[in-house]
Parts: sequence; structure tokens; C-alpha cells
Amino acid sequence: MPRTARKQDEIDEVKDSILDGALAIIVEEGYASFTMRKLGSSLGCAAKTIYNYFNSKEEIYLRLLIKGFEKLNSAADEAICGVADPLERLRILGNAYIQFGLENGHYYNIMFSWDVPKYLSYVGTNYEVQAWEEKEIAMYYASVAEAAISEALLAKGVTDKAETEYRLIRMWAELHGFISLNNSLSFREYHPDTLQFRDRIVREMLADLQ
Repeated sequence: MPRTARKQDEIDEVKDSILDGALAIIVEEGYASFTMRKLGSSLGCAAKTIYNYFNSKEEIYLRLLIKGFEKLNSAADEAICGVADPLERLRILGNAYIQFGLENGHYYNIMFSWDVPKYLSYVGTNYEVQAWEEKEIAMYYASVAEAAISEALLAKGVTDKAETEYRLIRMWAELHGFISLNNSLSFREYHPDTLQFRDRIVREMLADLQ
């Protein structure tokens, strides 16, 4: 009797399991130690079974990055939906970014913290197109924040794009520092509840845009 074809939701469920397994290996052992054979072993299947869903470990890794950024982008879009004021959008975006980083530490690390391949690593390879897709999705959150910063600066009579870029980089750096220090538990050595300062940090970070 011929085998019944899997439904798309079943295929997606298997793919998600593969991605979860890949993330666990990368987190525990590092990207350099991530192999299809090791992934198959962790999932209790032969490596060749994984090739029914993904062509290579590079494709799996890029899909992991895309999945992480899609989570972040969805959280951002939902949080600022219907918010017209650019400063309020930035405040919400800042808090949403921190929330994502604290709740999704493993994804955050491969997206922003660790020295793992990104788009430029794949230029000139067979994965350049997939890596470019990942980069476009990865830059979405930054583009939304940049647009809000530009709008806020325009209200103050500032039209210099370089100033917008600088403020985005400064905002990104401050948020990343807060997330990284919390995720590394370094802050807890100094203060038992650094999260109580989160809203104030975001507000004061944006104070000179008012």
C-alpha cells in the first residue's frame, strides 16, 4: 500500500523539531560542532532523513536565523500597531526588543551576540541568495526603528540621515548591552532586580528626541 503523503502542517511540525534540535546543538556545542550526523543522532533518526526536509546544515542554520527574526518582527509589529507618535513607537520598540532578548536568549545569541555566520559569510557561495533573504528579514526591525527616529528628528528640524543612523546604532547598542548583561547573569551579581530599571533606561535613552 503506497505511503500517504504528509500534510503541510505535519511537514512544518517536523521542520520545527529539526530547527529546535539544531538550535540546541549550536547553543551547547557551538556552530562549528553542528553537523547533520550529530543533529540526526540528537533527534533519533538517520542524517539522511533530515535531508528530506533541508538540503544542508547551512540551510537549517539560515532558517533558524529567519525564524528568530520573524519572531522579533512579529512582536514589534503587534506592539506598535496603531501607534502614531514616533517617540511612543520607539519606547514600545525598545521594550519589545528587550523582552524578546530576555525571553528568547538562545535565538538572541545567534542573532546578535555570537560570532556565527551572517550574510557576508555567504557572499559568493551557493547560499548567498538564502543569506540575502535572511538579511532582509533581519534588517526589518532596524528599519522600523530608523523610520521612527527619522520622524522624531524631522519634528525637531533635523534631516541629516547620518544623525538618524547614529541614533539607531546608539539605541541598538544600549539595548543590546542591557540584554546581554542580564542574560549573562552579570547584573545579578550587582543588583537582584535590574529589570526594574528597564523602562527608565528606555525612556532616558530617548529623552533628547523629545
